[in-house]
Amino acid sequence: MLKGRTILITGGGSGIGEALATILSAENKVIINGRNEEKLKKVSAAGKDISYYVADVSKPDEIDGLFKRMKADNIVVDVLINNAGVTEPYYIDKKIMTSSQIFERINTNLSGAIAVTQQFICQADRAASNLIVNVSSAIVAFPVPAQLLYFSSKSGLHAFTRLLRYQLKDTNFKVVEVLPQGVDTEMSRGLGYSGKAPLPSTYAREVIRSINKGKTEHAFVGFTTARLFNALIPNATLRLVDKMSQKLFKH
Repeated sequence: MLKGRTILITGGGSGIGEALATILSAENKVIINGRNEEKLKKVSAAGKDISYYVADVSKPDEIDGLFKRMKADNIVVDVLINNAGVTEPYYIDKKIMTSSQIFERINTNLSGAIAVTQQFICQADRAASNLIVNVSSAIVAFPVPAQLLYFSSKSGLHAFTRLLRYQLKDTNFKVVEVLPQGVDTEMSRGLGYSGKAPLPSTYAREVIRSINKGKTEHAFVGFTTARLFNALIPNATLRLVDKMSQKLFKH
């Protein structure tokens, strides 16, 4: 499934996005985007067939501009990987953010992914096989109070993915959700995560294998059980996760 394709990866300058781009470029044409041109240049140079566009998916005009530039360059994408994401500890009564900062984080994790998906569908060849991969988070199974904005926005992306899959069930668009947990990325280290975690390259290979097997969801073993616990005993789960997160993350 992921061979001979033209793939757009948002947030492709680091972490899981970078790993996916590097590995997939061996047998595909890969386009990455992000905010930091230096990081994008580095990833592009390291891969076999990677090009890049500087674009911030938290900004509507830059999303529209990204697809206009790809159209001008005669690029038609048939695989979209919505990977861009940001997180940080956020206690609403202790850490004051501006309204702009709040919107920027929600847009990066949720609204931007929806807008990019819409643009992707509009430019796609609907007679061909197309794939949408949304990278949400395992956090949707067990809410972490310390990550208020991240949980809220990634839960929104999780819901969007499920409904999108249903809407597109009779089309040539397949929808896959990837729910990472504890990957050793710059973002995780920035939170102070100290647990053992797979390298982005290791995790990316797992994701690619899962997609190539035709799976529509890639999550950690026990994800369904965790989601069931949260549904059956939500308050107890919330207290337990809060205690665990206090040990794992710096605040």
